[in-house]
Amino acid sequence: MHNTLTRRMLAASIALVASAAIASAQTTVRYATDGYGMGSTIVLASEKGYLMDEGINPIIQTYAYGVDTIDAVLAGQADFGVVIGFPLLIRFQAGTLISPSIIGNFVPGWHKLYTRTELKNADEFEGKSFAVATGTAQEFVTRNYIKLLGLDAETDVKLVDFGDLFSIVGALKSGRIDAAWVWGEGAKTMSEDANFAFISDDSIVSEGATALLVTTKEYASTNHDAIVRTLKALQRATEDVAADSGAVATIVADKLGADSELVKRAIDQARYELSFTPSLVDNMRAQHEFLLNAGMIESYDLTPLLHSKALAEAIPSAEIDASLK
Repeated sequence: MHNTLTRRMLAASIALVASAAIASAQTTVRYATDGYGMGSTIVLASEKGYLMDEGINPIIQTYAYGVDTIDAVLAGQADFGVVIGFPLLIRFQAGTLISPSIIGNFVPGWHKLYTRTELKNADEFEGKSFAVATGTAQEFVTRNYIKLLGLDAETDVKLVDFGDLFSIVGALKSGRIDAAWVWGEGAKTMSEDANFAFISDDSIVSEGATALLVTTKEYASTNHDAIVRTLKALQRATEDVAADSGAVATIVADKLGADSELVKRAIDQARYELSFTPSLVDNMRAQHEFLLNAGMIESYDLTPLLHSKALAEAIPSAEIDASLK
């Protein structure tokens, strides 16, 4: 009996030491994601153990917007973030960030314009107020729509800045603003209010929004292998999304504490694929030119900031624009 107990204690000790050794061998990586599903493949790769399989101990952080995840990266609070191309192009000018891969491309239709019911024609918007989530894809959509109306965003309308989606919804409902492009749960909320009219989705001003994985140049210079392993894990998660987006939405929504229906909608619109395809790179270059012409950014070279080396190593079959190789 004593020998049996001793053997069991020894086996338990060996298992504990082995577990500690495995844990110590894991590289801790902090991933910042948004709360609406754009970073679903990161959450899924964590929840299903794909990152652990690659020797990574993932720490998942959730923020309101994709831009918040990038600000967390810039502040040193996260190693990776996920964001739509438009706000990233603004933050690229600081010279600190790079993207190792596009992770998906949202089909048009994510943003939806709601106004007070009496505002329906283009000439009725002059002098009215629009909500903007400054530095986000929503601002890009808003400004392009105002331009489509033949109005000047700086002189013909009033742009009112808000820090989060539900502040925009609240301002719209309380009459503090006249119109707003909303998304996700905000679009659902506005659709249920008869006092407001749905005008259009963003397909009238946008060909879609590119979502990118982002890190710093400094992190990339010393953690190339962690980026490669991250991309390998995300590729497995991307394949899972293609196989069963409903199951993925449930897993992601449970982790984020979000509405699974809205997360599934975001996932289905995202067209997840790790790549730097020529069409998506061209779209980013067009947005870059828009920002330059609007005087919203200083001039910089976009090409070296779309850093394809880790992607080519992690996924040899990934489509990469020739100018980035």
